[in-house]
Amino acid sequence: MKKSLIIITLLTILASSCFNPVFYNITQDVPPEKATVSGVINSIVRYEVNGKQYLVLAADKGIRYKEADSTTRTEWRTYNNLPFNLSGFDHTSSKHEGQSIIKVIADKDNLYILSTTYKIDDDLQLSVPDVVTLYSTQITSWDSNTTWQTVCSGNDYFKFTVEDDYVYSNFNAFCTNSVKTNHREAYLRCNNKYYKLDVIPPTPLTIQDDQLLAGESKDSHLNSAVYFDGKTYFFNSVAAVTNETKDTSAEYIYFGKGKTLKYYSKDDGVKTAIENCGAPISCLAPCKDALLIGRGDFSNDIDYTTGGLTKTTLTNGIPGNQLAKFSTNAHIQLSESYYILTLINTDPSKSELQSTLYASIAFVGSGSNATAGVNYDNIGLWSYYPSRGNWNRE
Repeated sequence: MKKSLIIITLLTILASSCFNPVFYNITQDVPPEKATVSGVINSIVRYEVNGKQYLVLAADKGIRYKEADSTTRTEWRTYNNLPFNLSGFDHTSSKHEGQSIIKVIADKDNLYILSTTYKIDDDLQLSVPDVVTLYSTQITSWDSNTTWQTVCSGNDYFKFTVEDDYVYSNFNAFCTNSVKTNHREAYLRCNNKYYKLDVIPPTPLTIQDDQLLAGESKDSHLNSAVYFDGKTYFFNSVAAVTNETKDTSAEYIYFGKGKTLKYYSKDDGVKTAIENCGAPISCLAPCKDALLIGRGDFSNDIDYTTGGLTKTTLTNGIPGNQLAKFSTNAHIQLSESYYILTLINTDPSKSELQSTLYASIAFVGSGSNATAGVNYDNIGLWSYYPSRGNWNRE
């Protein structure tokens, strides 16, 4: 069975005379809103423009943005000053044109776009990535004609291998995505070389041993970073976050290690909160009283998606030792049939039910398996607003 992967890189009906979980789930669902932000969204980043905080992501129509304190779903705008044309296919010449955005990251000054062109591999008869480029700019007005610079491009930084119809990459771009602007830093990994993205061209970065918590290794690929207590810490997992807020410094780091949820504080070091979260942890978002846990099994030996959104409690910043149930419809809308690609809480100082939350979801395969309960229309951004009281399409 062939699968087409986008870079980055079962419902069993249990009948009972007194209770049927399928019908219970239906009663907990809500009518879907019309989608306004769709596509495979690999990151949602905080970025400051002219003293105001925004959320920025790549989706349909390219770069989308909105004010971070927005509490309505209709305020997403489209950025119209990209340094390239968006990807398309010329059926006359049978060639790909333009570029596709893989990911958006940001530091305290700059916004970065990681994008790729595509080509057709004649041997495999597949469309595969061709030239990857990292661009940067400092935006002072969303409507101005900002000049984008090429940070780095091509095979010297970004390499691919194709095996059994899968495309494997040796790179990742990630950022601390801190609530406080001055704590935002952006990084690039190319195989086992690392770069801090604060100069052009980027210069290699040496990661010190004290920037790695117990069990993390720079000999394996590092894929995320957080700013904590004046230092940047790096993680092999793609899921790492702190409980920093606008008014308080971070006291805890939360990070995934496979299916295991771990946390760190200066006083107690690294602790294990939950040994098995049900699937590999793909992203995290803290609230005052809860830690949302996005999951996704991206291994290439399965034909279906295992993921979904779950959570645990937070008590004075310390995670609970077991998963907790939602009082909202999160487990229905963001079910195990979908990968949770990214999560964000715009204000982690607030409780879960008083927070504005966003999550992006996707799934693997054709979606033709009826027992999977997936729908292409659901691929994109989902949100929770306190005024709405439920998770629904953004």
